[in-house]
Amino acid sequence: MKSVKIINRGYIKPMRIEKVISAKKGLLVVKDSNGTKFKRSSGTVAWRCNNPGNLKNGPFSRSMGSIGQDHIGHAVFPTREHGLQAQFVLLFGEDSRYYNMTLKDAIRRYAPSGDANNEPDKYSRWLSNKTDIDLNTKLKTLSQEKRVALLESMHIYEGYKEGKDTKVK
Repeated sequence: MKSVKIINRGYIKPMRIEKVISAKKGLLVVKDSNGTKFKRSSGTVAWRCNNPGNLKNGPFSRSMGSIGQDHIGHAVFPTREHGLQAQFVLLFGEDSRYYNMTLKDAIRRYAPSGDANNEPDKYSRWLSNKTDIDLNTKLKTLSQEKRVALLESMHIYEGYKEGKDTKVK
C-alpha cells in the first residue's frame, strides 16, 4: 500500500488528536497528545475531524485509525494524514469496493443523492473536468499522480476549510 505524500505548508506542528471529549454542530472538543484540551470551531467538518474525505465512522474508519466521531457520525482521525490515508485506501485499495468502479459509479456510491444535498452526477462531472479523468475510467487504472489529483479535487469540491483551535481548561 502506498501512502499519500502530504506537504506541511504551515510552520505550526499539526495537532494530533488522542480523544474526542464532546461534539456538536460546528464544534469539536478534543484532547491532544500532550493532554491539552482544544475547541475546534469554524472550518468544515472535514477540518475539525482531520477527515478530508468526510468518511463516516464505522469498521473501515476504525481500522484506519479513527478515534471517535462528531455529532453526526463523521470519523475523527488523530491527524489529517490519517484521514487522507483512509480516503486513499477506501478509493484505491485493491480490496476496496471502489477499486474496480468507474469515476462516475464511484462518486454515486461515495456521495449518494439520498445523503445530505449530494448531486453525484454533478460532482463526478466537476471532478472529471478538474482532473481530466474520463467519467468511465476505472479508479484502479489511475496513476499515483491522478489519484492524488482526484483526492485534492474532491477536497476542493467539498469546500475543505480550516477553522480555529482554542485551548480550553
